[in-house]
Amino acid sequence: MFNGDARPRVTPSHAYIMLVTVMLLWASGVVVSRSVHELVPPIGFSFWRWCAAALLMTPFIAPQMLRERVYLQSRFRYFVLLGMFIAGASTLFMWAVQHTTATNIVLVSATQPIATAIIAWVLLKDRLAPLQLVGVVAAASGIVATVARMDLNVIVQLSFNPGDLLIAVAVVFYALYTINLHRWIAGISPLLIMYMTCLGGTIILVPFYLAESLLSETMPLDLRVAAAVLYMALIPNVVATTMWNTSVGAVGANRASIFVNLLPIFGTLLAVIFLNEQLHSYHLVGGVLVCAGITLVVRTMPSDELEIRG
Repeated sequence: MFNGDARPRVTPSHAYIMLVTVMLLWASGVVVSRSVHELVPPIGFSFWRWCAAALLMTPFIAPQMLRERVYLQSRFRYFVLLGMFIAGASTLFMWAVQHTTATNIVLVSATQPIATAIIAWVLLKDRLAPLQLVGVVAAASGIVATVARMDLNVIVQLSFNPGDLLIAVAVVFYALYTINLHRWIAGISPLLIMYMTCLGGTIILVPFYLAESLLSETMPLDLRVAAAVLYMALIPNVVATTMWNTSVGAVGANRASIFVNLLPIFGTLLAVIFLNEQLHSYHLVGGVLVCAGITLVVRTMPSDELEIRG
C-alpha cells in the first residue's frame, strides 16, 4: 500500500487481530460520544477531538514531517479537503448521537463499504458485479428496516429519526474521504496521513467552532467531557485508524473490509452493557441484512479496490 520505507511490515495473522481490535475501538467511540451527547455542542466536541489528536501526535510525527515536507506542501490542499470530509462526518456523527441510539448508529455506519462502492461506481465508473448489486440492495433494505423500525407508517409518512439520516449522510462523507485519499495520497506512512488529516479537519472546523461558541454554546469545562475528548482523539482517531491503515496495507482492502461486519455486533453489545439500550427485532433484522450485504459486496471485489488509507 505504501512505497519505500513507509510500507507496513506486519503479517496477515497480526493484521487480522488488529482489525478485530479496530472494530471494537471504533464501536467504543460511538458509546463514549453517546454518553456525553447531552453535555457537549456537536461542533465543539468534534473540533477538540481532531485538535487534541493533532496535538498528541505532533512530538512523534515532527521528524517525518521534516523529511516529507516538500511532498506535504504539494498535497496540502488535498489534506484540507480530506479533513473537510472526515471532520464533516464526525460533526454529523455528533449531531446524530443527540437524536438516535448507539445501536442504530453502528448499524447504519456499517454500510460504509456499500456507500464507497456506489460512489466509486458513480465517480470512477467502477462497475458493480451482479452479486455486488444484490449486496447493495440487501444492505439498503437493512438500513430502511432499522431507521423505519420495520413500521410501514414511518416510510409512508417519511417520519424517520433525524439522527439516523444524519449518520447516513456521514457515511457518504467517510466514503468520499476513502475514495479521494486513494486517488490523492501515496508513499507516506499511515501515521503521517492520520496527522495531516487531523490538521486538515481542525482547520476546516475552526470557523464553525468559533461561530457555534459565539452564537450558540461553548464547550463546558468538565472533567467527564475532557476525558471523552481525550479518549476520542487518542483511541478511535489515532490508535484505531492507524491500525486500520496498517492492516489494510498488509491484507488488502477486500479482506479488511469484511471486518466492518463486526462493528454493529460490538457496538450493540457495548450499548446494551454501558448505555442500557434495548435490543428490538428491527435491530436484528437490519443487522443481518446489512452484514449480508456488506459481505456480498466486499467478497466480490478485487483486493485493490476500495483501499482505505486514512
